[in-house]
This record gives sequence, C-alpha cells and structure tokens, in this order.
Amino acid sequence: MPFFREINPLPGICAGIWHITETAEELQSLVHLTGAELTHLRSFRNDTRKKHWLACRALLWQLLAPYPATISYDEHNKPFLLSGSHHISLSHAGEYAAAVYSKISPVGIDIEQLKDRVERVKDRFMQASELESIVPEKRIEQLYLHWCGKEALYKLYGKPELDFRNDIYIHPFDYLCNTNKTCQATLILNGLPEEFRLFYEKMESYMLVVAY
Repeated sequence: MPFFREINPLPGICAGIWHITETAEELQSLVHLTGAELTHLRSFRNDTRKKHWLACRALLWQLLAPYPATISYDEHNKPFLLSGSHHISLSHAGEYAAAVYSKISPVGIDIEQLKDRVERVKDRFMQASELESIVPEKRIEQLYLHWCGKEALYKLYGKPELDFRNDIYIHPFDYLCNTNKTCQATLILNGLPEEFRLFYEKMESYMLVVAY
C-alpha cells in the first residue's frame, strides 16, 4: 500500500501525500476515468508521467470520498472538479504525488525534491530581501520553500501573467524556530496586494507547500 497522509492547515482545507509504489495499471484501477481522461492518459509515452498523473487522481479520489473527483481543466490549464464541490490543486515530484482541496476558497500546492541546482536560478524567483532572510544552515530547504510557495500561489491564482520574482513575495520569518510551519505571503494582483498563508513541511528530501 502507498504511504498516505493527510494534512489540515485549516478547517475545510485538506492536503494529502501519496508515496507512489504502484504500477500505472494498479493506480488506474483505483480511479474512475472518463473517456476524455482515458484518451489523455494514453497520450503519455513516459511511464513515470502516467504514474504521476494517475497518483494525483487516486489521492484526490481518497481525499474527497464519497464526493466524485472527476477533473477537467480551464483555459489556463488549471484543474477543477466537474462537480464544482471543492477547489483543488495537484502536484508531483519524484516518488510522490500531492493534492489539496478546499471548501472555502482557491488553494494551491507544490512538492519538489531538494536539489542543489536551485542555487543557479534563485535570482529569477526571489527578491533581495527574501534572499537576505535565508539562514546558511538550511539554505537549500529555504530556497525550495520560496520556490514551492510561489508555485503554489501561482496555481492558486491560476492565470499565467504572474511574475514569481516581482508579483509574489514571501515575508521573512524565523525558519529555524517556526514550529507552526506557516508563513505569510503577498500576491500583487492588478497592482494591489492580497495576503495569503503558506503551510510548509520538509519530508525526507522533499519540500511541500500549501497556499491558502
């Protein structure tokens, strides 16, 4: 059986993590796919891509049961439930799939595997004050927290015009002593700031962030 864990940042918001150990065929047996979804699945040539896609859906079906979890995509490729019962967001990396739903408002989720190469691109998505808040002892973790946080907020918003460096700002906080694993972020929409919260968790060599 896969590792399956629920996280509840707030009442009405539920995230889950799925450790992918199954074959694509085993994952497919866990979900109910429409004809359009089956056609889309058959278009994947890479087996890892198939398992990521299916694991996200298997996770969402478990999180939302007994609600149906049939997914479609809007014109900006943002996933949504055909039933309209909840807001959702999906992510995957390496051996894991992640999903979140909310009954309250839009949400976003991102999971990434921690790798040193994030150093090479940090200036593309982080402002100077964000970089100044990084502590050397946990540098890679914090860089990925910022990347995942901004990716999760991008998914929450769901439109392509956001600039990670200039339109999304994660407020400095004490990463080493922050036991509640949350921080504040600001999204600049049409020139106006909107405030959001991020829940984050490092698990093994991965960083997970939920935006709400």
